[in-house]
Amino acid sequence: MLHSFHPSAGASVSSQSSSSIRSNRSTTTRILLCLLLPCALGSLSACNILIPVSYAIDGQGEVEAEHELEPIKTLVFVDDSLNILPRQVLKVRLAEAISNDLVTRELIPKAVNPGDAMAMVRSRDRSGQHMSMQSIAREAGVKQLLFIEVESFESTVRNTQMRPNASCSLRVMHFDKGGRVYPETTMNVGGNVGDRVVEVQLREVAPEKAFSPSDRRKVEQELIGKMAVSIVKLFRSYDRLELGENLGVR
Repeated sequence: MLHSFHPSAGASVSSQSSSSIRSNRSTTTRILLCLLLPCALGSLSACNILIPVSYAIDGQGEVEAEHELEPIKTLVFVDDSLNILPRQVLKVRLAEAISNDLVTRELIPKAVNPGDAMAMVRSRDRSGQHMSMQSIAREAGVKQLLFIEVESFESTVRNTQMRPNASCSLRVMHFDKGGRVYPETTMNVGGNVGDRVVEVQLREVAPEKAFSPSDRRKVEQELIGKMAVSIVKLFRSYDRLELGENLGVR
């Protein structure tokens, strides 16, 4: 727990003059930083190093969680009914990565094995039994379900101007609270309007790497990993800036 710093009476500023001097110096420092940083960035551009001015001047900051999960056993379920993913095992890996991160960060106490749940749903689908989200949760023995639907997945590139990218939509269902609890918007019938969309992209990939099966699988796994991290961030606070994350050709 962070405690705010409250200076004691003896530590107060001795005079209005000294306070004014420090304020002027602070303002001058900020102005100089704004003037000098573009020059410094120009000399560092060949190294793909970028330092946002706002970060250098005002600090990093923190983003609050969008939703707090109920601390109960939870199922993370990934749906790819349109077969967008190049390999179906990737949806299990995505669900496992999210589940493990949620448990590790103590956002939930326990997660159901998503691979088992997906295998069960796949088996029912083959026999013509379509399962609703509520029936999936009931079969898995959970009240809270994080339902994720794959929207796009582009892991191959044709030139250095393209970045591998992926997107998905998600919602949190809590069946002791009437159904969907996040996002808190009205769901349109027959569509995904109102779901929380998450989009990620990687750094540029050299085109020659798109022809290597091992490199393609590495990019796929990196996309899955970044998607998992981005989804978990919705349920926890985190630092606003991550410098150098998306710069340069690998």
